[in-house]
Amino acid sequence: MKLSTVISSLVGTLSLISHAEGNMKLLARERMREDRAARDRMLSGESDSGMVFSRGYVCIIKPQDFTFAIPTQKSQTSVTDFAAEPSVESLNLVGSSSFQSGGIYDPADVEIVDRLKGSTDNVRDASPKFSQFAGQRQPKFIPQADPGFFLNGECVTTQAMGFQIMGHSCLLNLCLGGGGYNCLAIYAGSKFVFNPIQTFVLFDNNENRLVGLRVPVLPPSYPGTIIGGTGLFNGAVGYVDITTITGRTAAPVFGTIENPILLRGDDRSDYIQVGFITQKINVVTNIPLPVAP
Repeated sequence: MKLSTVISSLVGTLSLISHAEGNMKLLARERMREDRAARDRMLSGESDSGMVFSRGYVCIIKPQDFTFAIPTQKSQTSVTDFAAEPSVESLNLVGSSSFQSGGIYDPADVEIVDRLKGSTDNVRDASPKFSQFAGQRQPKFIPQADPGFFLNGECVTTQAMGFQIMGHSCLLNLCLGGGGYNCLAIYAGSKFVFNPIQTFVLFDNNENRLVGLRVPVLPPSYPGTIIGGTGLFNGAVGYVDITTITGRTAAPVFGTIENPILLRGDDRSDYIQVGFITQKINVVTNIPLPVAP
């Protein structure tokens, strides 16, 4: 075989190899573009199929499963010195935390009814002023909760003016099955204006007089961002909206908003907040959501 023929054959082979390598690089770059587009769709809240899923849930929190903790104050006189008037006017709520845990239910299984008078089973002084629920409503019946469906977490007060909360930062876990391992991680850090001791006095239109019933106000609704998840919700993104529709009886604080006073001595131990906190949770995410049991 002539040398020129061998060289020509080698050049042709190298050309084919070079062409194949070029095609592989093109395919790799195309795959990278597809992967990047898939990540962008997920970050924008869309699934691989371009779909967004939404569903509503109801969370019911028992009295023993909700705690409001106030941080240690520079001066303890206003809280512990019951020989004097224990005013809470000087309390600093920045850093205070509310902890909650409750079962998740299908909204179709929860009926909310009017409750103009709260339970006085745990209150020795059964005066009407102690017996009003926030929102004046309560769940009629609480179904058995599935241990794999629950909402829990903590909200910390990040800004306050006196006893008025102006902002909060929440980290919540919304678990929807899988034995409690399929969970959405939720962050909420928006403006949140709420006074936990604020009440209003119920007015009787028929008698044209004040009835003397202290009714607590409900907290405002607030948005949250889904920042990830576990189990089937790994890689989840989206958002939630949380609205409180029923609440407990008034906090053990009396007086006016400008000059609130803690209950003193035996009176303070006599009064226990009762009632269930009910929250509606609307979820929008890129992963299919199960129906609550």
